Amino acid sequence: MRPVTPGGEVGPGDRAVIAGQLDRKPRDLTGVAVRCPFGHPAVAESAPVLSDGSPNPTLLYVTCPTLDAAISRAEGAGAVRKLRATCREDGALGSLLEQITSLYRERREVLYQRWVGESEHDPRLAAGIGGPGGPETASCLHAYAAAMLAVTHGWLKPKRPDAVAAVVEAWSRFLPPVDDCWCTDRRCSKWQAGERRAAIDVGTISVRLLVADVIEGHPWTLARRAEITRLGEGLAPGGALGEAARSRTAAVVKGFLAQAVEHGVTRTVVAGTSAAREAADGQEFVESLGDGPGVRALVLSGEQEAGLAYAGACLETPGEPLVLDVGGGSTELIVRSATGEILAVSLPLGASRATEHWIETDPPADAELDQVVREATKMFAGVRKDFALSEGSSNKRPLVGVAGTVTTLAALDADLQEYDPEVIHLRELTREQTAAVLARLAVMTTEERAALPCVQAGRAPVIVAGAAVVLAAMDTLGYESLTVSERDLLDGLVLGDDLG
Repeated sequence: MRPVTPGGEVGPGDRAVIAGQLDRKPRDLTGVAVRCPFGHPAVAESAPVLSDGSPNPTLLYVTCPTLDAAISRAEGAGAVRKLRATCREDGALGSLLEQITSLYRERREVLYQRWVGESEHDPRLAAGIGGPGGPETASCLHAYAAAMLAVTHGWLKPKRPDAVAAVVEAWSRFLPPVDDCWCTDRRCSKWQAGERRAAIDVGTISVRLLVADVIEGHPWTLARRAEITRLGEGLAPGGALGEAARSRTAAVVKGFLAQAVEHGVTRTVVAGTSAAREAADGQEFVESLGDGPGVRALVLSGEQEAGLAYAGACLETPGEPLVLDVGGGSTELIVRSATGEILAVSLPLGASRATEHWIETDPPADAELDQVVREATKMFAGVRKDFALSEGSSNKRPLVGVAGTVTTLAALDADLQEYDPEVIHLRELTREQTAAVLARLAVMTTEERAALPCVQAGRAPVIVAGAAVVLAAMDTLGYESLTVSERDLLDGLVLGDDLG
């Protein structure tokens, strides 16, 4: 029996909190389906067959003590009887709960195939949310509450677009408002292991947030967010940041800092990169974002950014890779030498910069894209010599791609309808696949690209040039494929104890 690949990361911090919540060690966790506003587990998922081979009838269960108590109070006030009676009389409610039950069974089936390694149906998976019967015979609301929250929080994904709203309405008929079901004092923090930290990367194109529990030198992700703000829009080297770009970026950083506080973070670093380094007022702007206890704001040097990005990218990738980080204003290539020294080259070429310099039409003309590729090829050719890379595909160092340009290309290649980091992380992206995605994007307008799943509206204008830079890197550096890593600069930042 092999362990399941979880649908969401379950770290030691989660296990410690759940053990405290349940007053026992959790068994065979496969995911945290729902987190409370402070980032602690609220609904856990477990394997359909336990590690000792015994069947497990419960897929999703409530762990949060405050939520559990709120549901129990509703049961004591007659919510179970009301649910049974309403399901017998209201066909729409019964149909909705049957849809949720189907999603529940499908999820158990997927986990069973991964956990046991068998594809055939197992009759032990036929039970519904509350057992062998339906909601009209329910004796407890906890299992239904867990499943409904899993739908509203995106863990179970219904096919009908109106299903989530219907589940929210159904919840309100039998249970107290969800916002009233959480504690206000972060009481589960007493079981939290390690230190909860946050990092905010203020980049040329986007602002990104990572909240993680750092335990024994490893960041266990609680939340990742990204918003396109285009801080480097129209920026000339040595010039000032645009007022609109400053305002957009400051608003997003403020919101991310508030989210970090809500998660109970003890330390947050706000780090500016390429655009902030180049702007005359970049240092002043980034430092102005660091208001609040436990918050530090700084502009990273190119060497600092490279080292932190490399540390993050290497957390879960094999070997000693060559890391490719195509940003908005620059592209970094990073390796570790035989003596352990981090060697990095920062090229003045990124998705935004290339677009502003050479792309004028929408969709871009072939000659414009050719110019991006020519300029990128020249720059990468010098790096090939610096890092002693061969022109063929015999390089021993694996190529690892990080950050938004590469992850967006991987999401498009995977044809994801909704961005899923578990699918993207450590996914292989071949040269052929990259070229196919570039060809697809290059004939679309910005509006058409923005309408694609997993392409943020603010990235749509620059993703074609970014894809051309990635393809030029692979061709010039002699790689037929790269490995995509969700771990990157953000992970390095939450681990970094000395940022100078």
